Amino acid sequence: MAIETVQPGTAVQRAVHAIREGIRSGRFVPGQRLIEPDLTRELGVGRNALREALAQLGSDGLVKLEPHRGASIRRLTREDVAHFYQVREALEGMSARLAASNIGLPGHRERLEAAVTKAREVAAQYDQPRYLDENFRFHRVIVELTENPRLIELTDRLETQTFRLQFRSAQAQFDYSMTEHEEIAAAILSGDSDRAESLMRSHLQHTCSEILKLPSHDFA
Repeated sequence: MAIETVQPGTAVQRAVHAIREGIRSGRFVPGQRLIEPDLTRELGVGRNALREALAQLGSDGLVKLEPHRGASIRRLTREDVAHFYQVREALEGMSARLAASNIGLPGHRERLEAAVTKAREVAAQYDQPRYLDENFRFHRVIVELTENPRLIELTDRLETQTFRLQFRSAQAQFDYSMTEHEEIAAAILSGDSDRAESLMRSHLQHTCSEILKLPSHDFA
């Protein structure tokens, strides 16, 4: 089940959106070359718009641009992953804190409860691809409850960077992820900002440690 997002308006935005979602869904995999004629045809954008989109994705660290070789999906080193998760821990820890502070706002409690309920249902079916989508949705809802558009944008970028490695470590994540999500949600729903932040930080540290256990061929 794919995460549905609003399709942006300009050709550059559409191309950026499509490639980001392609990375997250596995349509594009680390190390894969991005062939301009194929992409312009597939995405329905012009060459200039595509090149601008690739430049933006390169700045975000999702795409590697090399002279005379073109663009490819960036492969991460173990050090890259550790650094990304340090930043995610700070941003999403803050998000959990703010979400707990905002939980009394209209609709916030209901949105978080719905996200947890859906994730619980999918986890019970032991459906790894769907659970990763619900995992993404759970984290995204918490960030959205901050009502801070910049936090949403930054955390989306970081999540996309590491999503495929999260997929590869999904077996291990099943053993702890839902339990930790339930604890984070309970802290947010109770308005306990300190506990929500602490639990989110611990959860991301745990996820990072599981990803770093993957074999060397999963990394650059």
